[in-house]
Amino acid sequence: MTVTHSDHHPTDLMALAPFMRINDPIDGKPPSRQQCHHRALQILTDTHAGGTLTPLARTLVGFSGIDRFLPERYARFQPMVREGMVFLLAGLPLERLAEKIVDQLILPLDAPPARRLLALVRDMPTLQKLGQVIGRTPGLAPDFRQALTELENNVCTLNYGDLQDGLDAERAAMQPQFTITPENRILAEATVCAVVPAMVADHSNARHWRAVLKMVKPAIRRHLPAELALWSRLGDYLDCHRERWGLGEFQFRKTIDQTRHLLENETNLPAEQANLDAARAYYAGNDAVLLPVRLPVSTPEMTAMSRLDGRKITDVSHLSDHQRRQLAATLARVCILRPVQDLRPEAVFHGDPHAGNIAYIFEDTRPRIILYDWAMTGRLKRLERFGLLLLGAGLLTRNRTISMLAVDFLSGGQTTAQPDTADAVRSLVDKTVCRQGPPFAGILSEIEHLFDRMSRLGIVFSTDLLMFQKAMVTLKGVLADIDPSFNRDDHLISAAIVGFINDFVRFRPQKMLVREIWQLYPFNLGRAMEVQQILIKSCWHLGAAWLEPPRACAL
Repeated sequence: MTVTHSDHHPTDLMALAPFMRINDPIDGKPPSRQQCHHRALQILTDTHAGGTLTPLARTLVGFSGIDRFLPERYARFQPMVREGMVFLLAGLPLERLAEKIVDQLILPLDAPPARRLLALVRDMPTLQKLGQVIGRTPGLAPDFRQALTELENNVCTLNYGDLQDGLDAERAAMQPQFTITPENRILAEATVCAVVPAMVADHSNARHWRAVLKMVKPAIRRHLPAELALWSRLGDYLDCHRERWGLGEFQFRKTIDQTRHLLENETNLPAEQANLDAARAYYAGNDAVLLPVRLPVSTPEMTAMSRLDGRKITDVSHLSDHQRRQLAATLARVCILRPVQDLRPEAVFHGDPHAGNIAYIFEDTRPRIILYDWAMTGRLKRLERFGLLLLGAGLLTRNRTISMLAVDFLSGGQTTAQPDTADAVRSLVDKTVCRQGPPFAGILSEIEHLFDRMSRLGIVFSTDLLMFQKAMVTLKGVLADIDPSFNRDDHLISAAIVGFINDFVRFRPQKMLVREIWQLYPFNLGRAMEVQQILIKSCWHLGAAWLEPPRACAL
C-alpha cells in the first residue's frame, strides 16, 4: 500500500507502517485473506499493548476522506464526525479491527476515499444506517453519495448457506399443517437482515402464498450488542468534548440513546411483525399504499410475509416526466403528509424510508407505493402532529407567537418551563420568521434547521419526533432522485394549509386537542385560554397568507 495523502501528520502515518507488509508473499505465493487477518491481529495485539490504537484508528479514518464528505451546511459537524469515527474504531474488538485493516490493504492503491469509507463502515450496522441517511442528503459530494448509496443497493455479506441452519430449525418447529419451501437463495440483503424467497402452504385450507422469509444475519446477532454498547460510551465522549467543537448544549448521550433504542428494534422480529400489523391497519383503505401481509408461520426468529414485487422507488429512468411527478407526489403524501394531517390519537409512519425500503408499481395510470421493512416504525401523538402543522403555519405567516407555541407543543412544554431556553429559542425563531424570499420556499427545510438548532440548545425531542425528522431528511433526497423538479415544500405546504383550514373551521382540532393541551399545561387555565386564542388567530393569519402572503414579520 502506497501512502500518497499529504494532509496526514507523520505520527499518524507511522501507526499504519507495521501493517504495510501483511500482504507479503508466503512461500512465494500471495497470502490468503485468513493469513492476512492473522498477521494483522498479531500486530494489533502488540499495538494494543503499547496503547497506540487511537493513532491507528485516526489514520484509517483519514484515508476514508471523511473530513470532506459532508455538505457545506453541515461543515461544523466535521470534527465531531471524524473524532466519533476514531472513537468507534479504536473501541472495536481487535478481531474486527483487524478485518477492517485487511479490507483497506486489499483495495487498489488508487482507490478513492469514498470507496475506502464504504469499506470502513459496511459491516457496522449502526454506521451503515447513518450512511444510508447521509447518502440521500442533497449537496453531498457525488463520489461519496455514490459510495454511500451502495449501502442500500449492494450489501452482500452472506449466502444462503449462512441462513440455512436457522431456517431449517424454524421449519422443523412449525405446525404440521404448514410447509415452507425456500428457493435456496438470498433475494435481498439489508444492513441487519436478509430475505429468502419461498412458497408457504397451509394444507388445512389449501392456501398458498408467494412469500419471503426474513431473518437477522448471524454476524449481526454476534456483533450488534457490543457495537450498541460502544455507542453509549460514544455519547458520553461526545458530551465531554462538545464545547471543543462549538456544538453548544447538544445532548449527544440522550440522542444516541434514542438512536440505540431504534437500532435494537432492528433485531426484534416480533416487534417488527406487530409494527407491520399496525401499519396495515393504519393504511387500510388507502389505495396508494401496498404493504406485505404477515403470514401465520412467522416466529420470533423469522418473519414470513407475502411477496410484493415492484421497481425500486428511484428506478425511474423509463418513466415520463408526468409519471415521475405523480410518483413523487404520491410518496410525499403517503409518508409525510398523511401522518401529520391525521387527527386520530396516534399516527403511524415508516421510520426508515431510504430508497432500498420503497418500491412502486403503476396500475392503469396511478402509482402505488410499496413499503418494506417496518422494523423502525414511528408513532406521532396528536399534539406533536398539530405542533408540526402549527410551526409550518407560524413560519409561513412569519408569526413568532404562533411559532413559539408550536415549539412548546413539540418539545413537551420545555420552552415554557425553562425561561433561559425560551429566550434562546425565541431568538432562533425571530431569525427564521424574518427570512426573505417567497413565502412557501424552504418551509420544511427551515423546520429541519430549527430542530437542529434547538437540539444544540439542549432541547430533547421525543424519539418518534426525531425519527420523523430524520425520515423527512431521507425522503427529501429520495424525492429529488425521483423528480429533481418536484418542489416538496410547495406541494406539501399547500396541501397542509387546505387541510388545516378545512379542519379548523369545523372545530375538529379544537375539540380533539383540549385534553392534550390541559395535560401540557396542568392547572393553568390562563395559559390554556391563551393557547385557544393563539390557535384562532393562527387560522386567520394562515387564511390571509393563503390569499396574500404578508411581507413583514409579525413578532
